[in-house]
Amino acid sequence: MRSPRAAFRALTRSAGIVTAFAVVALAVDVRPRVAGAQDAKDKDKAAPAERGSIVEDRTARKLLEAGDARLEAGEPGKAVEVWQSVIERYPRSRVRFDAHLKLGNYLLAKERAFDRARTYFESAAVDENPNEDQRAEATLKIGVCYFEGRNYGKCFKFMRDVIEKYPVSPQVNQAYYYIGLGHFQQGHYSRAIAALERVGTALPKPEEGAKAGPTAEVLEAGKRLFVRVEDADLAALEPGKAVSVRCETVGGDTETVDCFPIGRNVRVVVGSIPTALGKPRPNNGRLEVRGGDSIKISYRDIHTSEGAKEKIVVKDVPIVGTATAAIMDGAYSETLQGVVLGRGVNLQVVDADFDLTDGADIVKATVEVYREKSPEELAAEAGAVPGTPPAAGTPAKADPNKLDRFKKIDKVDVILTEAKIIKVVKEDVPLILTPKEGEKKDDEKKDGDKKPEADKKPDAPAEPKKDAAPAEQPQEQPKPVEQPKPIEDDGTIHSGTFRAVVSIEKAEKAIPGDQILQAQPNDLIVFTYQDDKNAAGEPRTVVYKARAVEGSLGSVRVSQTQISDQELRVRTQLKTASALTNIGNRYKEFGLKQHADLKYQQAMTLCEEISTEAQKLGGRTLEETYVQLWKIYFEMDKLDLAAAMSERLQRDFPNSEFVDAALLSLAQVARKQNQLQRAIGIYASVLRLEKSPLRGEAQYGIAECYEDMARAADGPGGAQLFDQSFQEYKKVFDQFPDSGRVGEAVAKMANYYYVQKDYARAIDVFETVLRTHPDAKFLDVILFNYGRCLYRLEKKPEARKQFDQMIADFPESPLAPDAKKISEALRKAGF
Repeated sequence: MRSPRAAFRALTRSAGIVTAFAVVALAVDVRPRVAGAQDAKDKDKAAPAERGSIVEDRTARKLLEAGDARLEAGEPGKAVEVWQSVIERYPRSRVRFDAHLKLGNYLLAKERAFDRARTYFESAAVDENPNEDQRAEATLKIGVCYFEGRNYGKCFKFMRDVIEKYPVSPQVNQAYYYIGLGHFQQGHYSRAIAALERVGTALPKPEEGAKAGPTAEVLEAGKRLFVRVEDADLAALEPGKAVSVRCETVGGDTETVDCFPIGRNVRVVVGSIPTALGKPRPNNGRLEVRGGDSIKISYRDIHTSEGAKEKIVVKDVPIVGTATAAIMDGAYSETLQGVVLGRGVNLQVVDADFDLTDGADIVKATVEVYREKSPEELAAEAGAVPGTPPAAGTPAKADPNKLDRFKKIDKVDVILTEAKIIKVVKEDVPLILTPKEGEKKDDEKKDGDKKPEADKKPDAPAEPKKDAAPAEQPQEQPKPVEQPKPIEDDGTIHSGTFRAVVSIEKAEKAIPGDQILQAQPNDLIVFTYQDDKNAAGEPRTVVYKARAVEGSLGSVRVSQTQISDQELRVRTQLKTASALTNIGNRYKEFGLKQHADLKYQQAMTLCEEISTEAQKLGGRTLEETYVQLWKIYFEMDKLDLAAAMSERLQRDFPNSEFVDAALLSLAQVARKQNQLQRAIGIYASVLRLEKSPLRGEAQYGIAECYEDMARAADGPGGAQLFDQSFQEYKKVFDQFPDSGRVGEAVAKMANYYYVQKDYARAIDVFETVLRTHPDAKFLDVILFNYGRCLYRLEKKPEARKQFDQMIADFPESPLAPDAKKISEALRKAGF
């Protein structure tokens, strides 16, 4: 499939530009021996500046590939051990960064161990890594680890690092995506929309040496066609109004695509329409295409930069099919890795390029049988006799390990015929998000109680209430999108799927020209198809391999579910408890407390059942049991039990990588119980852990404790505690700029200046936050207080501007009604 760069190149300011593309997503990944991950990271940082030799790189690469082979063979544990050995044995080789990425990806995707995965990604993101693509991916994955751990502040920091440090990398779009999801999880819907609208807009620079002229843009047959139109005139488009674009295929199908704006006051509209192989049926909501077809996209640009009244902008998009080949079971429902001797080999090729007529089209392919060479044959090819040392002065022979290990036994040319397949088209169901029940009524009540005074809100930026939402104007429900009609059987064959059956028999030697494969058990069956036309733009050879076996390939059934290994059983229970806890967390986020408590109770029961066995096993298993119980107790608000489990973890495993998180949890428990001095002491113990990534969180927690104490105190003592709180927040800004709490800390500092009536300094801090921390919490409070400071300094036009920006960017904020009334009062006063 073509790169996104080709889809958006050559955009102009006024003339209408049309682009079309298909979107495809891809994901990979593998299980580490994570003990020593932090040590590996520290060792990597301490490595000398000079890199390893080419010989080391080559050896390390072979070892890395050996780990990949282990993974393909279904041995992830062995694969991880091999990758870990790359880091340990070749600490100066560039290949170690590949190993770090593989280990981190496994922990993130398979184990869901976000903290441990992050240590590997951090090792791959260092400046010593010369591969910029790897550094960009590693930085993105660090942010993903924080996102999955719901530490959105640090997630935003690393995602912004990707955008700033690697602006032309494909990871930029993913960074915007996760920023949007993070804001959505926090209820900052306007910022979520703003970030998600940027997904797909960041494109890499044109490649150096690229040929001038039009770029080759293609569409995969059967994929959805996305049409993007950019025209400066579209910035004045009325809300909800669509722009019609005409799509016409060479085969005769014609459809109209409605394109809608992707944001407010933007000059870009986007629309889409599904495509499918088939006989043209105009105006049915779907483009029917066939092999060798192309789509002509036409857009009417009414006002052009040349001064013409109207211009038709046309773009042609060729239709291609990227082929796949496989050996299938008899029902053609699953692929097979083995072929039974004495039965038919079911072959299948999927290639839309050869669906040329309404009848059954054909394609050609080959099937070959390969057999491993004997040691004698390999030695003969190497020019040596097994067991005989080379004579003195004899030139070095070829390395037997590099010779082709297989010899061709048989070959059959196959003609595959297009099969008739009735496809079921699933209709898209539009997702409509509506406000929570009761939010609108609550806002209406609040609006009646507000007064349009600039100093009405309290000085401290309190957390927005969960049940607060902006007053909403009644609006029309969006019209449901007209769905394409299901594909009907019209007697034609347009599947792009070609099938054939070849016989295979058990024999030692091939019989020329009999169109039957002769093979022995364990021979390699190679199915080859030449794909000359595809989305990549270059011919490619599609190969599928299977082994010849005797007997039957019947389905495997589980006859016993009991796990005999004690440690494996305990670990399985722990993973189940972790999954139940995560499900409970999601229920809690949606306000379904009863369902959440049920999942927490199930998880706690599982952990308590295995606690005795975990005590006997000890080591890592017992440590993970403590951690899981502590998390469950904390989520269930059983703070005493959570505190006890945290203390037990620290006592029994003082060097655990979870100690800092356990201490932080213990401090949060103490703060909830209003034991603020004790909480400060625990936070201080986290600060003493020099390698802990949670030190910034601990410093912020100390500042919060002093602020809580100041609010509860009266007189001069309260003022002194506020001063102390300010100093602690300042330490977050000065000492822990990467903590993810900097934006919140600076917001607290600015509020302190406001209370002291030092409005000019408060404004300086506000501007710093808005410029350098666009994802910080309380940005609505910052904009509101920014306007109040400007109001106090008699800069009322600028104040109204800040209030209006706050209303536009945070319409769901509980401060929005006050901002609206203040802005309206300033407008009436002529500002």
